[in-house]
Amino acid sequence: MLLDYPSVRWVHAKAVHARSTRDGVEVETADGQVLAARKLLLASGIADQLPELPGLAERWGSTVLHCPYCHGYEVGGGAIGLLGGHPMSAAKAPLFADWGNVTFFSQGLPITDDERAAMQQRGGQIETAPVMGVQGDQPSWLEVELADGHRVAQRALFVPATQAMATPLVQRLGCTLAESPLGVLIEVDAMKQTSVPNVYAAGDATTVGNITLATAEGVRAGIGMHHALVAEDSVPR
Repeated sequence: MLLDYPSVRWVHAKAVHARSTRDGVEVETADGQVLAARKLLLASGIADQLPELPGLAERWGSTVLHCPYCHGYEVGGGAIGLLGGHPMSAAKAPLFADWGNVTFFSQGLPITDDERAAMQQRGGQIETAPVMGVQGDQPSWLEVELADGHRVAQRALFVPATQAMATPLVQRLGCTLAESPLGVLIEVDAMKQTSVPNVYAAGDATTVGNITLATAEGVRAGIGMHHALVAEDSVPR
């Protein structure tokens, strides 16, 4: 659909370097091209960092998931698990009860009396035995393997994946990064401009991972860039 626009040029290459210039930005590709522009939009996404447990990576996006608001309905109810490990995991566990029968695998995370009461009020179960990995070849469920030897069948296991930048271009450009509960994000203003002049960012790299929110960030960035370009062109030369 992008190629329907006459002003779009599609470059099949990997961007390896980027830098600010007096007139805007330059991007260098792995095959040696140097592309100049007045503005640059970083929409490179993030790299998910999963807990180091066997079986998680192979099932990421199918039965190992990150967000009930993105995937809860598709799971379809039944037994679902939430893996602890993040300080906010226990507090979030009661939310998951609207998508299934929740088992919270604490992974050594301390649980306050209030958090325990909230889980029990919502019908949640708490499993303190450490999770050693996940097994099962079935596309619609898995088995969580615990240190005490028994296994718990689940329709899905939600895990606290953290996020890192998917490309080193962000750091090479010098964009300021902001800490978030789940990792780092590119710091942007209301119009999605980064700390580097003429460089904008949108998508998962600037907001908590959710496709609708990421798309909205792209709209804001496009509007911001358009406003900036028109403002520059309106200045008498």
